[in-house]
Amino acid sequence: MLASSLVVAVPVTVSRIAEGILDSVNPDHIKDTGAGLAYLGPILGWGFGSLGVLLVVVIALYLLIYRRERTLDALKLPLLVVAVQIVLGVIAIIFNGFAN
Repeated sequence: MLASSLVVAVPVTVSRIAEGILDSVNPDHIKDTGAGLAYLGPILGWGFGSLGVLLVVVIALYLLIYRRERTLDALKLPLLVVAVQIVLGVIAIIFNGFAN
């Protein structure tokens, strides 16, 4: 349950940490690191990479729970949490695009 509740928080946190590190170290010597697109590729790479790793962990945990319980009833709540977070994350991204 805990792993499924981290679907939005982990990628956002990892992306912000990567952004902070890249902005402070500035390996490409960009003059304005405050610009919105500075280091966009690496930031997205770390964010989506952490999401991929987290989803692999969540799927592995789901398979472990399913093998132990032999029923999908034990997975209803964690799957609902993941689905709600993904939908809310997509909605937040869409509205963030409108706001900027």
